Amino acid sequence: MEEVSLPVICDGIRLAAGGIVPDEARGAAVLLHGIPSVTPPDSGDTGYPGFAKRFAERSWAAAWVDMRAVRGSKGFFSIEGWVRDARAVIEAVRGTEGFSGLPLALIGSSAGGAVACEVVARGTSVDALVLLAAPATWLSFAADGAAAVTRITQDAGMALAPETVADPTSWAEEFSRVTPERSIVNVRVPTLIVHGSDDDVVPVDHAELLGERAPRADVRVVRGAGHQLRTDDEAMSIVFEWLERNLR
Repeated sequence: MEEVSLPVICDGIRLAAGGIVPDEARGAAVLLHGIPSVTPPDSGDTGYPGFAKRFAERSWAAAWVDMRAVRGSKGFFSIEGWVRDARAVIEAVRGTEGFSGLPLALIGSSAGGAVACEVVARGTSVDALVLLAAPATWLSFAADGAAAVTRITQDAGMALAPETVADPTSWAEEFSRVTPERSIVNVRVPTLIVHGSDDDVVPVDHAELLGERAPRADVRVVRGAGHQLRTDDEAMSIVFEWLERNLR
C-alpha cells in the first residue's frame, strides 16, 4: 500500500489531509471526524490516519482530512465551513491517482456524520453513505449559542472567529440548517447507520430516528458499544461487510 498526500484547499485554508491506497483497491472511502476533545486520546489510538490504514488493509483506498480548526488545519470552526471542507476533500480525492474512478463511500463519525449527510443531501455525488454514532439533531448548539462557544473553545479546543465569540447568534443558527433528521430525507444513495447501545454522547434513539426518516437505510445497533465506533471491532466488521455488499 502507498501513502499519498491530498492537496485540499477550501476558503483559502489548506487542510491537512492524506490517504492510503492499497495495491488493488475495490473502492474508496472518505473519512470525516467529529468534534474533537482536549482530553488526550487512548495510548493505542492512531487517529484518522490509522483509521484510513484499517480500510487499506481491507483493500479500500481511504482518505482522511482535518477539517478547519482541527489538529493540523487552521481556520475558524463553523458547521457550514465543515460542509464546504468535506465537499473540497471529495473533489480532491476524485482527482487523485489511486482513487479516481473507484466507487466512493462517505463515512462520517458523530458530527462528521451530520456533515456527511448534509453534503450528500446537497447533491455531492457519492455511491454510499455510512453514519457512525451520528446525531439526528444537535444536542446543544442551536439552543444556547454562548454555551456552544464555551464547548467549542474550551472542551474541543477549536478556534472561533472573533465576531462569533462576540455574538454567536448567526453561527449557532447554522446548526438549525445542518440537521441530519432533515437532510437524510434527501439522501438517495445506500446508507448504513451504526450506533452503540451504550453511547453516552449521542443516545441510540438518534439512530432510530434517522432510520425512520431515511429513504433507504440499514440501521445496526452494536450492543454494549459506546460513542467511539471507529475503534470498535464489531462496528467496523458491520461497516466492511456492508460496503462489500453495497459498493461495487
